[in-house]
Amino acid sequence: MNELFKKRYNPKSYHCVHFLIDSAKFIYGLDYTPCFIGLTGSLDEAVKTSRDTVHRNKKIDNPAEGCIVLMSNYNGSSHVGLYYKGRVFHLTENGVQRPTLQQISLYFKRVRFYEPNLNY
Repeated sequence: MNELFKKRYNPKSYHCVHFLIDSAKFIYGLDYTPCFIGLTGSLDEAVKTSRDTVHRNKKIDNPAEGCIVLMSNYNGSSHVGLYYKGRVFHLTENGVQRPTLQQISLYFKRVRFYEPNLNY
């Protein structure tokens, strides 16, 4: 687990989607890559994380262990994290964080939960 906390954000080569995929592989032994087809490149590619996540995965009303947490910023951009042990495990420019949902709601305009569809 300590290895995950050493990950560093880079908008061109390692961002929140990469971190979520690596975290799910390490924690659950599952590959979430199919959940984010086309979203593992540079953030400069201007892909819409939220649109693809909505179409590929099943929206759920409440968080469940291992679900994808999709967060929308006030500026319209999106961010993702992994729901793990009652917290949102995610990577930001400031490093790896594990805030509560209450803390997340202070920083993001909208928070949604998705059950990963690994059958693509």
